[in-house]
This record gives sequence, structure tokens and C-alpha cells, in this order.
Amino acid sequence: MTLLEHISVQDSSEYSSANFTSNLRLACSYYPSVSEVCRKIQINRQQFNKYVSGKSFPSRATLRRICDFVGVDEFEILMPSDQFRQIVQLRPRRTGDSPPIPEAVDALFLKAQRQKGYLGRYIGNYFAYYASLSRPGHILRSLVQIASWHDFVVYRRIERLIDANGGPPDVYKYTGMVVEVRDRLHLIDQETLTGSELTHTILFPVYRNRVSHLTGLTIGVSGADTRRPSATRIVLEYIGRNARTRESLRRCGLLASGSDQVPDVVSAYLRDPAGELDRPMQAEPLSP
Repeated sequence: MTLLEHISVQDSSEYSSANFTSNLRLACSYYPSVSEVCRKIQINRQQFNKYVSGKSFPSRATLRRICDFVGVDEFEILMPSDQFRQIVQLRPRRTGDSPPIPEAVDALFLKAQRQKGYLGRYIGNYFAYYASLSRPGHILRSLVQIASWHDFVVYRRIERLIDANGGPPDVYKYTGMVVEVRDRLHLIDQETLTGSELTHTILFPVYRNRVSHLTGLTIGVSGADTRRPSATRIVLEYIGRNARTRESLRRCGLLASGSDQVPDVVSAYLRDPAGELDRPMQAEPLSP
């Protein structure tokens, strides 16, 4: 049974080859010419014209190639045209005055849009624990809040450092996006005040119904004057969807590696085989 036949069994009034034809024309209208679309998909122009004119319907493999290029699922391109138009209008419009978004980056954003339902299970508040990049022997506990925003799953990370001289704490905020690529969660954020720092965190997903801990690696830049690129293990501890931000932030800050405020499961993950706090790996510039 073909995809079209399978869908038509479920609801032939909603999905049809006629919808595919009009939707394909709409998708092509976002590009300078049909020829350019054919070059990008690497498909024969004469055969593609048959799809656009409604004279032929593509094979399953060809349909998948077209949908991957457009950035939609196979069933979506068979939707009624008004619904399909709402989906493709989410794509950023490109103008001749601005450089085009690289196809790989564009595809990544479209992939993130379609993952909202899957990533929704991770929505909530977390304590993030990782070895401090600027204070050796200490663990930094920060607050991570993952939430739904429009068609994406995004997050905010807040670091709160107590002033040793008794002054007000230093607070650093980062915002970013969550996307799953090949069975790994990628969290990419930017510091919000100056925009001078990017952080990339890669986590293992969980397959149980209940999310308790997410583990992986975080890559950023040391806050010290050297600003060395650094990488260290990280643990996200789930603290609930309704955790109070202000109360959670009071618990954030630098903790001694042996502090009883660090859960045992977290402490064990952040330590090396000898039982010492795993030191962040830092890169040095190439000597002249």
C-alpha cells in the first residue's frame, strides 16, 4: 500500500494527490525558478513538471526527497492547501539584500520546529551541575528552564555567583534552543547581555516515562582572563515543572566538590575513576 493509499483509507477527504500538486506549486514559489528547485533536489526537470502539473505522483522515495527539501513530513504535503500554507509560511523569507541561510542550518531549524511534540517531555526546571571552568575544585549549580515557545522548544540558563565581599550576586543569563539530532539532545545558547559567549551542551536522551537526570558534555569558554575553550561533564537534575524561580536561584552558585548539597548520583558522574572531581579539558592556542 502506498502512502497516499494508506492516508486515503483513513480520511480521503483531507489528504489527496490534488493537494500535493497545489502544495508543491506553493513550495516552489519560494524559489526563483522551478529549475533551481530541480537542481537542489537533483531531480529530472521533465519528471518534476509532471508532478507540478498533476499528471504524475512521485514514488515513495522521491516524495521523501521532495519533503526533506521543503522541510515537511510526507503526510503534511498532502494536507489541504490552507493548512499546508500555514506550515511553509513559518520559513524565514529570503530577500536579495541578505545572504541566504545555509541549507544545513535552515534544515536544522525546520527539524527543530517539527520536534516540539517529542521534546515536550523535557519541559520543566532543572539544576545543572558541572565543574567550574574558572574555579578549579568547585561545582557550579545553575538553573535551566526548558519551555515551549511558538513552534520550538527553547530554554533559559541562569548562573548566580555570590560575591565573596558580601556584595550583590553576579547573575548571568543565557537563552537558547533545544534540538534532537541522531538520538542526542543539543542545547545551544548565547549569553543575553553582551552576546559574547556561546555554549553547546550535548545530552543523552532518556527512554523512561519519568525524566530525572540528563547527562552529557558541555562546551564553552572559561570565564577567566585566558578565555580558553573548555569542555566538562554536566548533569541536569529535574526539579519539576512548577519550581519557583526565585527559590531555585537561591540554591544556585559555586559549591565545594565535597559539598553535601551535591546529590550523590551527580557527584559520582562528575568524578574521575580516582574519585577526584573531573577537571575540565581546556584547549591552548597554537604556539607561533
